[in-house]
Amino acid sequence: MNESDLLPSIQRQILIPHTDAVPRSGEGTAVLRRDGSILLVHTRFVEGGADHDPAELVGGTLDLDAGVLREERVFFPDENAVNQMCAGLERLADGDLGMIFVRRTARDEDDIFFSRSRDEGETWSTPVKVNACCDEKFIVVNNDRLRQFTTGRIAIPVALYPDRSDRSRPCTLAMFYSDDGGVTWAISQRIKILEKNIAPPHALHAGAEQVWKDGCEYYAKEQEPGVEELADGRLLMYCRTYIAYMYQAYSDDGGESWSELRAATQIVSPCSPQSIRRVPGRRRLVCVFNHRRHIAYGDTGRFWSWRTPLTLAISDDDAASWTILGNIEDESHNYCYVSMLFLGERLLLTYYASRNLIEDGKPVRRDLSSLKMQVLDIGAF
Repeated sequence: MNESDLLPSIQRQILIPHTDAVPRSGEGTAVLRRDGSILLVHTRFVEGGADHDPAELVGGTLDLDAGVLREERVFFPDENAVNQMCAGLERLADGDLGMIFVRRTARDEDDIFFSRSRDEGETWSTPVKVNACCDEKFIVVNNDRLRQFTTGRIAIPVALYPDRSDRSRPCTLAMFYSDDGGVTWAISQRIKILEKNIAPPHALHAGAEQVWKDGCEYYAKEQEPGVEELADGRLLMYCRTYIAYMYQAYSDDGGESWSELRAATQIVSPCSPQSIRRVPGRRRLVCVFNHRRHIAYGDTGRFWSWRTPLTLAISDDDAASWTILGNIEDESHNYCYVSMLFLGERLLLTYYASRNLIEDGKPVRRDLSSLKMQVLDIGAF
């Protein structure tokens, strides 16, 4: 695969550029309204670009042809919140729209909320706190992770941190789920990568042995999960890791319990999130991620940890194997936190885009900057 040869794109452009006043805009999520318009919500940081800096949920109607967001407004404003971020939109089986978001209450404490709209996003119900069913104080949910399965179950995949200051208490992955339309919530079995299932790196850079060892022993080596329903009704959970690959597990009981997490060794990636969706009405899964097989694990000279390029992979066997189709962005920038929305034979993506910089001979990585969009013709693949 030549990183300079990109897969064909219908449209590729910056949707919301970063500015001094708004240094970070991203973590988008989109849903198709009944009238054919697209509601897009994203996170807008207004004072700094760190995860704990002030941020708000902003959304509007995406003019796909012009590549602009119109009729912008703030969703769920709360002056007492440290910030609000990581929205996820989903068309629910009863016709309503569902939305989840994270409300940070302290630097290392947050809550997850669910709301629904019966008028295509004009108004929203009073948000329901999802994580009342667990004791962990810090919960990570990525953007665009809300799902509803064919059984009607609504699901939110999460990474749970009992205490971010105590690394003897490991992070675990789980799934919040609701069977009554989001009124009440339960939590699934918590899982981690077992030591026996850690796959060796695709290639280990000379001198990076300790880096690999530290990654394998890291208290949060598995992070930021996603879930997707397979064509046969089973569920797939996948996650980013510190140990070279995307890892994945399966559930045949609606996500209440999970198989052991194992490496998807074709998806070689730094500690950067993947996004997976099943093509509507088909078995095929589409995965967007940062492909790094051409760089040895821990190679700082070639910037192993950079989140670039942006790559497309597919699976036709329920994620048992993956085929790399090619890149949809080159290595000139970093890209991450992808949202995916199928529009017939088109696929709308949004994601962070930021320049790869070298200053004074040292790499300067800023993953989280401008919100970019891209439209792909999935029929061409």
